[in-house]
Amino acid sequence: MRRGDEQVARAVNGHLGHPALDRAGVGLSTFANKGVLWFSIAALLCVTGNRRAAVRGSLSLLAASATANLVVKRMLGGPRPPLDTVRQARRLADHPASPSFPSGHSASAFAFATGVTLELPWMGFVLYPLAAAVAATRLLVGAHWASDVVGGATLGSVVAVAGSAVSKPKR
Repeated sequence: MRRGDEQVARAVNGHLGHPALDRAGVGLSTFANKGVLWFSIAALLCVTGNRRAAVRGSLSLLAASATANLVVKRMLGGPRPPLDTVRQARRLADHPASPSFPSGHSASAFAFATGVTLELPWMGFVLYPLAAAVAATRLLVGAHWASDVVGGATLGSVVAVAGSAVSKPKR
């Protein structure tokens, strides 16, 4: 798996890229820190009368983030990609020091997207591409290997679906 991760990292960071796209990737990745992006969307959902979707997405995010960061990272962890192959313009101001697997950003993004989509299916057309973009930025900034991102996305989706199975809302 590490060989595949290294090939993906070389492919992502081997391109010169565009300064505007580099800034956008770093900005999106940073905006997703601590769930700020997702909780902002949840607030918009509440304002527009979709409180149940906001709550389900937020609770899914919190559960997935706790599972990824407090349980799975401690059990499976692993080193992060070396930064020497990442262009300076793509590097985060604060590079994470926690174990690499799974990506907490990806887990949170896909948990929120799945949680909201379980309540409002049409939102999947907006939230899944945004979640995938956040996950992709973690490769771009050199914070994660591809397997970390896929593992995080899978974990987040599973946590949201499991949460839905144990807490069917009354309509």
